[in-house]
Amino acid sequence: MAVSTSTTSPLPLLLLHRGTANPSPASLSFPSSLRATSLRSRAAAAPPAETLSEDGIPDAPPEGEGTGIPLPSSIGDDGEQLAPKQKIRIKLRSYWVPLIEDSCKKIIDAAKTTNAKTMGPVPLPTKRRVYCVLNSPHVHKDSRFHFEIRTHQRLIDIMYPTAQTIDSLMQLQLPAGVDVEVKL
Repeated sequence: MAVSTSTTSPLPLLLLHRGTANPSPASLSFPSSLRATSLRSRAAAAPPAETLSEDGIPDAPPEGEGTGIPLPSSIGDDGEQLAPKQKIRIKLRSYWVPLIEDSCKKIIDAAKTTNAKTMGPVPLPTKRRVYCVLNSPHVHKDSRFHFEIRTHQRLIDIMYPTAQTIDSLMQLQLPAGVDVEVKL
């Protein structure tokens, strides 16, 4: 079986002759056009994306052209607007809802005064822990008390934080009943 290149193909293919069960390196040959020019110069002179090879299969367009994938050099300043360089993620936990809501409001106000974009507060699922305690250890084994602890959680993202934003968040006084976890 022999694989050959077509005249309209932008890059020459490797010719492989399989006459034996174990092909040797001597059976591999390169076209003479590949030896004379480099791959980069041939890729730059590739035909447009609409051309068809002899098999009727459309040729691949040149890299970055018509593929929908931007080249790294074309991302530039637009990439900085789409993906922020730094993001502060604040996760708040509390047993009492008014306390966590008040803390969220303080954090968002501190971030907005420094012109940082905020996303949230996003309410995360409440974790419920139920404890079952016997009412009487000896006689009344069927009588039990059920106690539950609900942990309410909120998530706040601060996009494009500045040094002033971080300073205002560090100076913020939050109540003792709120657990704050900050990730940069």
